[in-house]
Amino acid sequence: MKKLLFTTLVFALFSHILSAQSASKTYEYKNGQWYTGFEFVSGTWYVSNGLLTKKAPVQIDSVIDLEGHWVIPPMADAGSSNIYDSRSAAAMAKQYMDEGVFYIQVLNNTQDARKAAQTQLNKPNTPDAVFTNGAITCSMGEPFLKFEGPAQDVPNPADWAKSYDKIRTGRKLLGDAYWFIDNKDALSANWDKIIAQKPDVIFIYLLDAQVNGGKESKGLSVDMAKAIVKKAHKANLRVIARVEMVDDLRIGLKIGVDGFANLPGNNWDGSGDPSRFELSDEDIKKLVKKKTPVATLLSHAQSATARPAVKEFQAKMLLRLMEKGVNLVVASDDSQRTLRSEINYLNGLAKQNGAPLLKVLCENTAISIFPNRKIGKLQEGYEASFLVLNDDPFANILKIRASVFKVKNGKVINK
Repeated sequence: MKKLLFTTLVFALFSHILSAQSASKTYEYKNGQWYTGFEFVSGTWYVSNGLLTKKAPVQIDSVIDLEGHWVIPPMADAGSSNIYDSRSAAAMAKQYMDEGVFYIQVLNNTQDARKAAQTQLNKPNTPDAVFTNGAITCSMGEPFLKFEGPAQDVPNPADWAKSYDKIRTGRKLLGDAYWFIDNKDALSANWDKIIAQKPDVIFIYLLDAQVNGGKESKGLSVDMAKAIVKKAHKANLRVIARVEMVDDLRIGLKIGVDGFANLPGNNWDGSGDPSRFELSDEDIKKLVKKKTPVATLLSHAQSATARPAVKEFQAKMLLRLMEKGVNLVVASDDSQRTLRSEINYLNGLAKQNGAPLLKVLCENTAISIFPNRKIGKLQEGYEASFLVLNDDPFANILKIRASVFKVKNGKVINK
């Protein structure tokens, strides 16, 4: 009954201020349980000029009594791949906001997809987004088939092998959804074209790079990956790497990538030696020292069929990485869904350990996407963007998607 009364009170109150909101309006949010990054602390925060402050403004336009409800930063998706046209962009943008996801990093988009998505993103009531544009790989390397198959009228992955001769010669999306960089000449010839498309982030593939780098169906060679990172950093661009083996992660750390789109072995089928994917204590120390963001992306290993051995391996790895303080972030990389599947799966792996998962979902991920913005925390001078929850997310992280109301940059989001 208290939840119902609170919800009714909140929306009755906001019905008359939604249309009158502006950056100059000031608000007092009292009696909330505010997330500090480690715990929830009772208190009052003010919103002035779209920012959070503990200092009471001279004039307060509205007072909102949160009645002990939980307040957390919004969620973020560091690996979105579900926005491809204007129709899906509008639907997915709404779904993200409905679930409390305010920030997304779109991995491996085409230019047309970006153009369509930008009409639906980076608005007061839609998620803020950055784009990598096409991934950089070797000739015929991943993600060539993912894009070129449908472009050559072979949409079903099950048909790609028998139509491979047709697909491999087409290359309709070369220089758009993907770039082939096999040597320094190719890098020199294409780098200005890559930059001309104005990527927010550079996305590269490192798939068993030490052994198979530069080979068909894999990714960049080590030398080319190193050269690309160097050029990207000179252009003040971050580099995110997709990896396969633990050695790929080590290579990425050595050459200075700024983040990883997945953990090694995220698609492991359970066969062979798992040590190929297992991070050593030294690997973990380096990740922690550099604060390098690493997307979990573990639910994909269970997408086709249950794999108990894989799940056990992933659970141990996830708990170990959280305990050691690795900068884990969350990503969906799902063409049809947002973060729901990954959150559900991580919740099971972490044995419903809500506290560290909340930090991953709301703090680490947002900061990894927009490292130069004051987001992901409820602190003095940070953007006033937050979710108000009916339930304690430490007790059940899955309740995080059902917020009573949301605030983005000081303005209440009207559903």
